[in-house]
Amino acid sequence: MLAAAEADDRAAFLTALAEGPLLLPVSPSAAAGLEPVAWPTGTHDGITHVLAYTSAGAIAAGLPGRSVGYHVLGLADLAVDWPDDTWMLAVDAGLPIGLRLTAEELRSVAAPVVEAERPLREAIRRQDPNALMSALFRAELVLPLRPDGPATRDLSDPEFPWWSLPDEQGRTSLPVFTSETRMRQAFGDHDLVVISSLQLTDHWPDLSWQLLLNPDTALAAALPGEALLKLREWVGELREVITEAAEEEQRRRETAAYAEPSRRGVPVPRTAPESEVDGGPDPDVPLLLQLVIPHRYLPSYLDDGYDRAAGLVHAWHGPGRDTPARLYRRLGLLGEGSPFEEADEWVAVLRWPPGETTPPEWGEGGPRMESLVVPDGTALHCLHQDGRDELLARYDATARRWSPA
Repeated sequence: MLAAAEADDRAAFLTALAEGPLLLPVSPSAAAGLEPVAWPTGTHDGITHVLAYTSAGAIAAGLPGRSVGYHVLGLADLAVDWPDDTWMLAVDAGLPIGLRLTAEELRSVAAPVVEAERPLREAIRRQDPNALMSALFRAELVLPLRPDGPATRDLSDPEFPWWSLPDEQGRTSLPVFTSETRMRQAFGDHDLVVISSLQLTDHWPDLSWQLLLNPDTALAAALPGEALLKLREWVGELREVITEAAEEEQRRRETAAYAEPSRRGVPVPRTAPESEVDGGPDPDVPLLLQLVIPHRYLPSYLDDGYDRAAGLVHAWHGPGRDTPARLYRRLGLLGEGSPFEEADEWVAVLRWPPGETTPPEWGEGGPRMESLVVPDGTALHCLHQDGRDELLARYDATARRWSPA
């Protein structure tokens, strides 16, 4: 950041600012949790400025002789909770590298991080553990390592330096972060490994430990170790679907029939029968996303209020355009070990409209392997062999149950 400032490279400075922690000065009592944390403000040219600094040294230099603590936030946290659009952000005020940002500039610089963290932030705001696990499932995770621990970085190694810490109630907890930026907000520069949720669930060291997500940041949450079992089961289901789909695609390629070649060594694919030609989604039907549910899981949805799903998310093609077999073939769901068979008389599917938090690439192009918490209002349909499309139930997220149609 200092190098960018010295080079007068505003773009590089703003990039570094978005990736690093910001320290907001607060009173010693607020820093100790004895009084509410207020926005630290000052007035310049008649405009209210929120004061933020890039280090404790910058606070000491910018506010000499004042006894203050500080509250650590990220630029994205400020952008999400910015109190007044007429206010400006003053970073390192009074120092040579200081700069000011309007509310609009602040949101623009922070936008990529805000968007990336949106599912997690919403899950924490709603205190929804299922949505939280869904967000964790898709996230790249940062695991800080025990200081002075063994050199191994292999999670399966018994000597791996897991760094457990007690929480406020004294419970053993494992800190895990969703980015290096979040980790630096809490611990500063620290040795780490970047892992996936699959690695974390496979090697979770002790179910009596709880997971502390982004501790000491504005995006903090906690999950009991038992919740990792659910995530592990979810990951296992998704692995099974991925493996089955990949194996089926490989078999399809190996056994694909070809017409007589137009010249030696150049295969010409056969044209599919007219009845099997896939015309894609009906352009006159609004986009709905769809996901096929294995038969054995249907009672879990209807009877137990199950609200998670994993599999190939794809665009619904419209009424009368699919049968179970046609859908299986299009998605590559047939083959040895698959829970689906071409002779199935019916199959259950989840169907829902994209929402504000739906990634824009869902429903575009080919099917995408995803995991999700079932959105409110999702419809559960039974697609029959004769083409009938029967609505069975709709999901009520407030009541956490499926209401019969």
